[in-house]
Amino acid sequence: MSVLGLDEIHKRIKKHSLIKNLGQRDLKNPEGVGIDLRLGVVHKIVKGGAFIQGDRQQELGNRKGVETKEVAKFKEDEDDQVWITVKPGEYYLVQTVESINTPADLMPIVHVRTSLFRAGLLLLNSKTDPGYCGQLTMGLTNLSPFPVKLQLGARICNIIFHKIKGKTVAYRGQHQGGRVSPKKAERQV
Repeated sequence: MSVLGLDEIHKRIKKHSLIKNLGQRDLKNPEGVGIDLRLGVVHKIVKGGAFIQGDRQQELGNRKGVETKEVAKFKEDEDDQVWITVKPGEYYLVQTVESINTPADLMPIVHVRTSLFRAGLLLLNSKTDPGYCGQLTMGLTNLSPFPVKLQLGARICNIIFHKIKGKTVAYRGQHQGGRVSPKKAERQV
């Protein structure tokens, strides 16, 4: 598996909308091998009750997520964005400003920017499957003993695209399109 360089990423952004709503810095002056993504929406968990059931021989298991409330959102074309303060031990679900449109031959992997963990913030994420389209949703928590201020639109992670050799199956899960959490019990797909 190889990693796409910036020239190939930018070519796919223009031709196939690989990444939408990309910030000017990463359109005009990226660095390294990946593209930085920005903090777009912050959701606070307001109700629990989540569960993930195991699959059975005849059918896939059920699952239910948490209920969330949007507490902050990036506003395009505004210079003065909202700040959030992440207190020690707090946990949020956050989404990127950018949306991705993953083709069958790529697998994006997201890495936290070091400025976050140097401040005590942990960003929890996963690989993204080919075929996934939408904003990326991740967990954000403060492991330090001090509050950390974070502004909407701040670059929080870096996405790298791995080229896949061989067959893939497109993502068909319930989080397609950037859905944050299933509020009602539903069968996994």
